[in-house]
Amino acid sequence: MNELALFAGAGGGILGGHLLGWRTVCAVEWDPYAASVLLARQNDGSLSPFPVWDDVQTFDGRPWRGVVDVVSGGFPCQDISSAGRGAGIDGERSGMWSHMARIIGDVRPRYAFV
Repeated sequence: MNELALFAGAGGGILGGHLLGWRTVCAVEWDPYAASVLLARQNDGSLSPFPVWDDVQTFDGRPWRGVVDVVSGGFPCQDISSAGRGAGIDGERSGMWSHMARIIGDVRPRYAFV
């Protein structure tokens, strides 16, 4: 199964997907350090090569329709967490869920793992 990994972080979820037999074809991660870890893992052969996009807000999922079987990711939860400041689902961080929903709608994968 081909995976598009949103909010990919340093790739822990990607490695889990690989254990399931998934092949990551693209990832989106805004944090420069986390993205550098993804690239380092590709360079050392731990991960197969795939492009890493840097902003979920500008990512266009439409070219990936028909290529991606599963969209995975965990959007930032600080605004809805009991440990957060209570900004709610429309807060600056947790509001990123709307971009995940948009991308899932654009890609129309068989599965979405949130």
